[in-house]
Amino acid sequence: MPGFESLHYANPLDLLRRFIPTPLKALFRVGSARVRVRTNDITLLPVFPLEADLEALGVKSWEWRLIRDADSRGLLEPPLFIASGALTIVGMGPACLIGVDREKRELLAFIGRAIGTRTHQDFLIPLFSELISEMFPTSTTLSFAAWNEASINE
Repeated sequence: MPGFESLHYANPLDLLRRFIPTPLKALFRVGSARVRVRTNDITLLPVFPLEADLEALGVKSWEWRLIRDADSRGLLEPPLFIASGALTIVGMGPACLIGVDREKRELLAFIGRAIGTRTHQDFLIPLFSELISEMFPTSTTLSFAAWNEASINE
C-alpha cells in the first residue's frame, strides 16, 4: 500500500472532503455498463478488463470516485443500507462509506486505510458492481446475506 502521508487531505474549507484530488483514472466495463473510475490510490482501481470500445452507443456510463481516506480507521462492519428514491447510502462502519446516485449514475466511496487490496477487490468491488446494477434492491440483499466479518477483514 502506498505511503499514506501523501493521502492526507487537510483543507479547512472542505470538511466533508468533497474536493479530494483523484488524479488516477481508468475506464472499465462492468456488466453492461461502462465505468470511469477516479481515485487517489492506485490500489483502489478494480481488477477488471479495461474498456476497449470507447465509442459504443447505447451503453450506460457510470462514474465511480473511490477515495482512500487515510484518516478513517477501523475494519469493515456489516453493511447498513439506506435507500430513498434514486439515492442509496451504505455504511460499513468508519472504514467505508458508499453513496450511490442512480439518476446521475455516480458512486462515491470513502475507504479507510485498514482496508487491504484483497478485501477491496473481493468484497467492495462486487458490492459496487451490484449497487449499480438494475437489479440492486433484490440482488444485493441476497448476495450479502451471508456476509461474514471474520472472512472480510484481513
